[in-house]
Amino acid sequence: MSQIKDIIGVRSFVLITGASRGFGRALALELGKVVGAGSTLLLVSRSKADLETTKEIVRDARPGLAVELVCVDLSTADKEVFEKAVRAKYGSADHEVAIIIHNAGTLGQDGRKITDLTDIGEMSEYYRLNLFHVICLNSVFKGCFPRSRMVYINISSILALQPLTTWGHYCGGKAARDAVFRVLAVEQPESTVLNYAPGPLDTPMVEDLLADQRTDPVVRTMFEDLKRNGSLLRPTDSASILVALLRKRNFKSGDHVDYYDSSSKEANKAT
Repeated sequence: MSQIKDIIGVRSFVLITGASRGFGRALALELGKVVGAGSTLLLVSRSKADLETTKEIVRDARPGLAVELVCVDLSTADKEVFEKAVRAKYGSADHEVAIIIHNAGTLGQDGRKITDLTDIGEMSEYYRLNLFHVICLNSVFKGCFPRSRMVYINISSILALQPLTTWGHYCGGKAARDAVFRVLAVEQPESTVLNYAPGPLDTPMVEDLLADQRTDPVVRTMFEDLKRNGSLLRPTDSASILVALLRKRNFKSGDHVDYYDSSSKEANKAT
């Protein structure tokens, strides 16, 4: 089980990437409700306008909570950019817990199969955004909070474990992120590390996928069926499961926990 106690309800600094819409916005809302007095949420995305909307939603639910915004292009950001972004927002406050949630990512799908991919530059761009920035930002984040208890959360996917045709980039990126976080858990046994797969979410990303004419027919049918059957999850429901997991901590640091796992269901019952 995790070594860190009292993750929820204490003075925390929480950084969430991809917080401008969808699941990132839901995470900001649900965590904003439960962090302790004096906590700060740092929301990161490229869209300032959408971040402002997320901030308003969080502040409506939790008046007075410090919500800071940073516009960063994660596809080009480096160590210096990340350090400037984080250090400018945490101030001199002494936070008991520092939580970083890596939610930002792209699908990288355009109907091509693995054997159609030959552009090394294109692949490098994808993995820089979906993997390399995560590794760098974790290192910067730890350096900014040397006295805080650390919590690292990777928003993963069932596709880190299972293949899906034409989604080689996405499956590869998610699997690699899971592996990196498992190593992180071994290297930092005093920290809490979690790979959380939120389930199939009803977000704008699904609409974008279905509107893309390049989407593979097998993939299109799968998502159309999920949508038609009402199987897509509300982002806030999945975000509340993650909060419940952090409350109960009934997972081993570094684990991959899916929304549908029995452990996450039990965590939900405990709230």
